[in-house]
Parts: sequence; structure tokens; C-alpha cells
Amino acid sequence: MRRIFWLLGLVLLAGCVAGTGTKVADDSAVGVSYVDMDGRTGLSGTVVLKKNGEPLAGAFVNVYADTMSNLLGPSQYISRPSDKDGRFMLDIPPGTYYVVARKRMSGEPSGPLAPGDYYSEHQRVKVEVRPGWMTVLNLEVVPMKAPMFFKKSPVERRTDTGIRGRLVDAAGKPIPGSFAIAYVDADMKRLPDFASTLSDADGRFTLYLPEGGSYYLAARVHAWDMPRPGELYGRYGGDKPRSVRVKKGEFVEGITLVLTPFTGEYKSGKSRRPY
Repeated sequence: MRRIFWLLGLVLLAGCVAGTGTKVADDSAVGVSYVDMDGRTGLSGTVVLKKNGEPLAGAFVNVYADTMSNLLGPSQYISRPSDKDGRFMLDIPPGTYYVVARKRMSGEPSGPLAPGDYYSEHQRVKVEVRPGWMTVLNLEVVPMKAPMFFKKSPVERRTDTGIRGRLVDAAGKPIPGSFAIAYVDADMKRLPDFASTLSDADGRFTLYLPEGGSYYLAARVHAWDMPRPGELYGRYGGDKPRSVRVKKGEFVEGITLVLTPFTGEYKSGKSRRPY
């Protein structure tokens, strides 16, 4: 039986097409298959263009153990660049993972994307890696068309000024893996000016700011697009947002942002920042 799967794997890899075996039920409709490659454990398959299925060379496959980072930033595992036929292979331990593919025209394996780069849109492809088997799949990518960033004026380093607090739901339970975002004025229906670190297991966040001033705060689960109906979202002050005064060289402590399901109208393409 394992030999049958091994032969199937050779056909799949030679044809640059992932199998259509077990369908993943959570987060993605991607098809995967399992092949025996001398007992190796990991991921293999091809990166292809969504519009025509053609293979893409030079793409990196990022593997995340969870969605705490919203599949942004450094991943737990990363492949070598895909070959001329779009093929990749990556040895990783057994487990359940989230997988994305990205190709930056600069050739760099990480960093924010720019127009002309390729990425897996905002899909959450979830796969199971089984001991002694290679999980085979196709990863579709599309070109990034516009430089739409999550933060309008990012603070990418620690400063001596900012806000610390917690993100919680309506029951007071912490919300990990989310963002606090800040605006320099009361217009909060636009790109945020600053974003915090990801909240930890206790919902705690740190928002570094370049200078003192008055800031209006909100909180998000996802780091791209505007909130969708049902997504957890919150503003400091609720329906009547109020500002937080921050002094240069100091941190405002103890801010709590309560996130509840978003009920506003969704408009596609706002505030995206694929990484």
C-alpha cells in the first residue's frame, strides 16, 4: 500500500500538481494527499499562479504552527525557493500547520510585500503533517496590485513612549494574537496611524509611539482589510470614542479595550498589509 502511495507521489511531483485526496475542512478547501518518500515527514508540492495554474519559481513557503501572528511576519518554518517548475519540499515535524506562499521580486525571503510581488492572498491553508509521510498540496498565489499598508506610519522599534493594556472580549476573557491600533485624530474609518505588538496569552499589548500626544484607540483581530461582520472589534470609549493622552517619555498603563462582533458594513480592500 505504501508503495502505491509512493508511486502516486512521483506522478504528482513530476506533474507539478498536488493530489486531490483528503480535503481540509477548516479554514481552506485546499486538496492534499499523502505520499511515501522513504519515510520523510514534511510538506511538498507546487506554487502556482491562481489565474492560470502556471508554476511560479522563486517562491518561499512559510509554515506557521498557529494563527497568533495572523500569518504575518517570521514563520516557524520556511522552505527554499521553489524551483523552475514551482516545486518545493520542506521537512518538518508532524503536526497541524497553516501554510502560505510568497514571492518578493527583491528575492528576499521575508519583509512587507510590494506591488508586483506574489502572495497567497489572505487564505488560511490548514494542513496535517503525518509521521513518515509527505503532505502534498498546491498553493495558489496572486500578484499584489497596490501598496496598502496596515499601519500608515509604522513604528518598527521600541520607544520610550506608548500605551500598555489588555484586549478582552465582552466577558472579560483575554484575546491573544490581536492588535491595538492608534489614530492621531477621531477619524477612525481609515488606515490606523500606529499598531501594537500582538497581544499575548493574557491579552496584553504594547503600543510604541514616536511622540506624546492624544491618541484614539481601537483593536482588531486581523491585520488586513477592514473588519468583517462578526469579527471581534473594539474602540476605546465604545460608541463614543475618547482619546488617551500620552506624555513623551512615559507609558500610559492599564488601558482595556473590549472587543465585540463587528456590525458595520464591510468594504473590500481597506487597510491590507500582506507580509
